[in-house]
Amino acid sequence: MDIWLHAAPPASETEIAAWEHKHGVSLPDTYKALLRVHNGGLLAKNHFPVAEPTSYGLADAEIYTFAGLDELQIRIPEAQDVDLPGVQVYFHQDGHRYIGLDYQTAEPCVIYVDFETLQTLIVAEDFDRFLASLYFSPFAVNMVYEYPLEKLDQMLAMANVAKTLEILQLLEDREEKDWYLTHLDHLLHSKEAPYQQIGITLLENQIYYFRRKLDPKRVTTMLSWLESQHFWPEKVAELRKEWED
Repeated sequence: MDIWLHAAPPASETEIAAWEHKHGVSLPDTYKALLRVHNGGLLAKNHFPVAEPTSYGLADAEIYTFAGLDELQIRIPEAQDVDLPGVQVYFHQDGHRYIGLDYQTAEPCVIYVDFETLQTLIVAEDFDRFLASLYFSPFAVNMVYEYPLEKLDQMLAMANVAKTLEILQLLEDREEKDWYLTHLDHLLHSKEAPYQQIGITLLENQIYYFRRKLDPKRVTTMLSWLESQHFWPEKVAELRKEWED
């Protein structure tokens, strides 16, 4: 199951069976097999073909994650805007756009629903075919400020050093500072020096230009960890001084 990038621990047979019993729905065997590897997470593929244009584009749509058991959605507020018969189980959401299983037939098909444009498409006759249709195509970096966090997570998980720096520099003034610091912390804990170095450089920019928006306890912890690693000590000492002044 090489579909996963970063993901949660596996779901147990008991947990899967309990979810199915609670909701009265049997998940496709392949979806359950994926859950036994990881109970939801980021995907290594990010597009699938569509038969007609969507708000994503003319010939394809986007996907970033598969939901774990606790994230699968059956009852959603937007459903009142599109009268879909039967039962739907949505395993991906991007704002008002959902991808899910439609149980109008014995073997559920996979549907794409945009509750803003009221567009509904069958994108695969079953989950196996949907999984086989997924492919990777890089997202444009110049638009990252408009992307949802899950899309950014997926991009960063697949980025090399230069691309990671480019993406995070473009996002320096984004409001979600906790999310941003999480990614910087991941860089600082990398075993590869180039990632550590850009993590320190980006942390420096945050301290100099956005310090009032940062969680003081978290930044102090990050600096303390860097000091314990003795990596680029002169720069870390400068950051500590600037942070405490």
